[in-house]
Amino acid sequence: MKAIRLLLVNSFLMNVSFFAFIPFLSAYITGNLALSAGIAGVVLMLRQLTQQGTSFLSGILGDRFDYRLMISIGMILRGAGFLLFAFCTTPFELITAAIITGIGGSLFEPTSKAALTIFTPSKKRGDIFSLDKIVRHSGIICAGILGGILLQLDFFYSSLVCGGIFIISGILTFLILPNEKVAVPKQSFADSWKKVKSDRLFIFFTISMIGFWFMFMQLYLTIPLHAAKVFNHSSYVSSLFIVYGIIVVFFQYPLQKWTKRFQRLSVIKIGMSIMGAGILLVGLSDNFLLFWIGFCTYAVGIMLVEPTSYEYTADIAPPQFSASYFGFSLLAMAIGGGISQGAGGWLFEHMPQVNWMIGALAGIFSALCIHVLQWRRSKYVSLNEVSR
Repeated sequence: MKAIRLLLVNSFLMNVSFFAFIPFLSAYITGNLALSAGIAGVVLMLRQLTQQGTSFLSGILGDRFDYRLMISIGMILRGAGFLLFAFCTTPFELITAAIITGIGGSLFEPTSKAALTIFTPSKKRGDIFSLDKIVRHSGIICAGILGGILLQLDFFYSSLVCGGIFIISGILTFLILPNEKVAVPKQSFADSWKKVKSDRLFIFFTISMIGFWFMFMQLYLTIPLHAAKVFNHSSYVSSLFIVYGIIVVFFQYPLQKWTKRFQRLSVIKIGMSIMGAGILLVGLSDNFLLFWIGFCTYAVGIMLVEPTSYEYTADIAPPQFSASYFGFSLLAMAIGGGISQGAGGWLFEHMPQVNWMIGALAGIFSALCIHVLQWRRSKYVSLNEVSR
């Protein structure tokens, strides 16, 4: 339990630091440095692509060496990247800091989930992943408070505080996280790659999750932009994340308890359908009531899919390949999130209705893919039983 508590504290602190810093980074780039919004977008995009795009390799490193070491190095690198932003004045320097920040996240994200999997009994994983989501969103709520305070100060202090949180957390993780309990049979790069490559059903599951991450990333781009139009004031947009955080904190755990009676893939499939319906309602909304109905529907869909998908990945991944599986699964976020952020802004500006329709179709497509996966898994199980 000591290890689980430490990993949950890490989740809280990482989200406090990240969301108190990143949302204000673009304002610093375009305001203080007087650079274009395009450069700010490139910096943020490269941070995400570096993180999710290299997570599979980082997961292999975690399985090959040591989860504790990878988590600690990753958090320290993320902190160093945040600190470096305070001294950046040119696009090249900003991109360098973004890449360092992304690599740090790539090292600790899949290995943290793998460590949480190893430390948690299989029957409790769903509850722990739900608790982890609650903790992370509690951190987002607190980040709004911290970010508001730091916004009144020079950007240097934002870098110092938020970067310092990551560095201190990384050092404490290395000193406190028990190493022996996450020690699993170490695998070579070739073994990890062959294992993941041979798991066709898991690869199909990862492809199915691309639509989810496309819808999810709309939360940080087009949904706030549309909210500003509906609310007729950009200052109300912050209420989105407060409401979302409150919904998660109060309803995630009981919802997870209730869904235990169903198959995990069925929960994911239903959640994706609900997300698609929610994002379409958000896009069609022109008043407060319809917007909030759509947004809350969308939030419920996320709560059904995200922790359940992590639990599913944890259960099908062999213990010695946990980080490799989680790392590979994050490629779905890199692809779906990258397309969502890259094309979403342009679509919202030029063809907003098309953007919402694509979001809804992404939900339907992903739900259908999961349905096909269920059928393929049942067929695979039946063939195995016959062969016995």
